[in-house]
Amino acid sequence: MFLPGAKVRFMPNVSHDTLHGFLPERPKALNRALDLLDLGIPSGVTTETLPTDASGAPKMFARQMDSVLRVVRPDGRDPFILLVEAQTRVEAKKETSWPYYVAYLRDRYKLEVVLLVLCVDTATAAWAATPLRTGLGRPTQVTVPHVLGPANVPRLSRIEDALTDLDFAAFCLWIHSNDPDIEGILTVMGKALAQDTDREAREDLAGLIEDGLGSEHARKFWRNVMETLFTPRRGTIVGDARLAGREEGRVEGRVEEKAERLLHLMERRGLPLTEETRQRVTTCADAPLLDLWFDRAIDATTIDEVFAAPSTTDRVPAPSREHTASPGRAAPNPGAS
Repeated sequence: MFLPGAKVRFMPNVSHDTLHGFLPERPKALNRALDLLDLGIPSGVTTETLPTDASGAPKMFARQMDSVLRVVRPDGRDPFILLVEAQTRVEAKKETSWPYYVAYLRDRYKLEVVLLVLCVDTATAAWAATPLRTGLGRPTQVTVPHVLGPANVPRLSRIEDALTDLDFAAFCLWIHSNDPDIEGILTVMGKALAQDTDREAREDLAGLIEDGLGSEHARKFWRNVMETLFTPRRGTIVGDARLAGREEGRVEGRVEEKAERLLHLMERRGLPLTEETRQRVTTCADAPLLDLWFDRAIDATTIDEVFAAPSTTDRVPAPSREHTASPGRAAPNPGAS
C-alpha cells in the first residue's frame, strides 16, 4: 500500500523502458493506441524521434523524459509533439516534472503537446489521470495527462484479436501484466505468435515480450510457452545444439542488458560517466554485482558509492546458471570489478 510521505524503495526494471520505447518504433500499433484516446487522429501517421533531454542550460541537474515524438498526420497538417511516459508506480515528483516537460516541449518546438502516460495497474492509472494545477485562485497552469492502463486498453482473450496486430497485442499484454490471469494472456499471445511465419520477427517480438515483463513468474511462464511452441525437441543433435546456443545467448544478453540499464540510470542521475566507468560496467560479467551497483545507483551521490566493495550488509544474490560468464568475457572479480 502506498503511504503519503513514506519513502518507497523501487528497483526499476526493463519493463519501464520497453513500455515507453516500444510504440514509437511501430507506427501502426501507435495509431491503435492513439485511437483509444479518441483524439480524432487518422490512421497512417508518421513519427520522428526527438531528443529526450529536458535539462535547462546550464545543466544544473539532469531532466530526462522517456520518449518524445513529432507526429505527422497523413495529410501533413497539424503536426504535434507526443510525450510518452511509462509509469509503473505512484511517484509524487512526476506531479511537478510532467507540467515542466509539457511547457518545455511547447516552448522548444512551438507545437501542441500531448502527454501520454502508460500504466500497468489501475491505481497508478487513476493517480496519473489527475489534473495537475498550479497557481493561486484561478490556476495559472493545468496539465491533464492522457492515460492508457488496464481500464481502457483491450485485454487479450482471443487469438484472432492478437493476430490482427501482434505489436499492438504485445503492448496490450504489458499493460495487463499485473492481471491475475496473466498466464492465460501469455498463452493466447504465444499461440498467436506461433502462427507468424516470419521466424526472425517472431523471435524478436518474443524476446521483447519477455524483456517487458516485470514479474519473474511471468517471465518464466513465457519462456515455457516459447519452448513449448518454438523450441526443437530435446534429445536430437540439432535440437540440443540450438537450445545450448539459445541459452548461451540469453545469458550474455541478460548481462549486457543489466550493464546498459545501469549506465542509463547513472546518466539520468547525473553521475559522471567517464570512459573508465563505462568500460568497468560493460566488461563486468558478474550479474549479481551489476544488480548491486544498480541498487546503489538509485540513491548514490558519487561514483565511489556505487562501486564500493561489497560489504556484509549488501545483499548480493548467489550466482546461478544465468549469471555464468559467457565465452569471451573476462571472469568477474566482485571485489575489483
